Amino acid sequence: MLAPAVASAAAGRPPARALARALATSMGSPRSVSSGWAMAVHVYVSEGRDKQLVSRFSAAGVSGGAVLANEFMDAAYHRSGITLAAASAGPLEAGVLAVASEALSALDLQSHSATHPRVGVVDHVACNPLGSATRADAGALAARLGQLLGAGAAEVPAAGVAGPSPARPPLPVYLYGAARADERPLAELRRALGYFGGAARGEWTGLSSKMARAMAELPPDHGPATPSARSGAAVVGAVPWVFNYNLLLSAASAGGVGDDGELMRRARRVARAVSARGGGLAAVESMALPHERGVEVACNLLDVATTSPAEVRALVEALSKPEGLAIDSDYFTNKHPEDVLALVLTGSEKVA
Repeated sequence: MLAPAVASAAAGRPPARALARALATSMGSPRSVSSGWAMAVHVYVSEGRDKQLVSRFSAAGVSGGAVLANEFMDAAYHRSGITLAAASAGPLEAGVLAVASEALSALDLQSHSATHPRVGVVDHVACNPLGSATRADAGALAARLGQLLGAGAAEVPAAGVAGPSPARPPLPVYLYGAARADERPLAELRRALGYFGGAARGEWTGLSSKMARAMAELPPDHGPATPSARSGAAVVGAVPWVFNYNLLLSAASAGGVGDDGELMRRARRVARAVSARGGGLAAVESMALPHERGVEVACNLLDVATTSPAEVRALVEALSKPEGLAIDSDYFTNKHPEDVLALVLTGSEKVA
């Protein structure tokens, strides 16, 4: 059963077993669409409950010619991921700036409370190469987007739409991955920004004082040195495709495990033990976050050829049992990259 973020988002949650089978197939033999230059950009915004508003952001994203490859909303995390894809960088640049303009005009971080960390209204922009595109290609696009988001704009021309899109205030922008010469890892950057500061409570409201202090101590790559309370900052980078795989844990027995705090403490132990940083599985990052009906172990799978989703699930299951927990459900928040590539090159996600 899928954990319902919002009813309309279920289609955006690829079932874990179906996508895991697709992953196994693609790792075992080439899929039919593997060539051709394309890029995907994931734009994560701090709004996950207003479907009409998120749809407006997505519509802005495709106004310059990009394809909407995925739209994923999560009510508990109060966060949405909008995936744009195209066979050239121009439509993606226009699309990301249009999404940012709409989001920065409509949203206020000061009134935003969620169970997922974030650094700003436009929290994260991730560029991923597809097909014959390279990490350098993705890095160049990310670096350009970071520069433009840092500069802001009084008016942003909206391709194919009458009149300009809303003004875009400048943001402190922190680059990672191939967007920087030192290829700073995203997780390292987030720790430096105090991103995980509310992890024990599993609650984030506005821009915390700890995060604001961390940003003051770490100069951004672009934009103003100090984030505004309304907009916050943004992290922008380029890496190979990352699979976001979430597993919802709940009490294994009807008697439960005590209060929500105890459930969170147990799930955090599981999440830490699964991660590479905690001595667990290679190329896996994870953290425990409160969600509907339990606590999710939210995982970033950095290289599914190194550690597969099936291995992650098996270890989470094994670690959960002595904690009195069980896996309620699991899901991916995005599609297979080959399906996104096929959508760009052929107009269809169906890949043999």
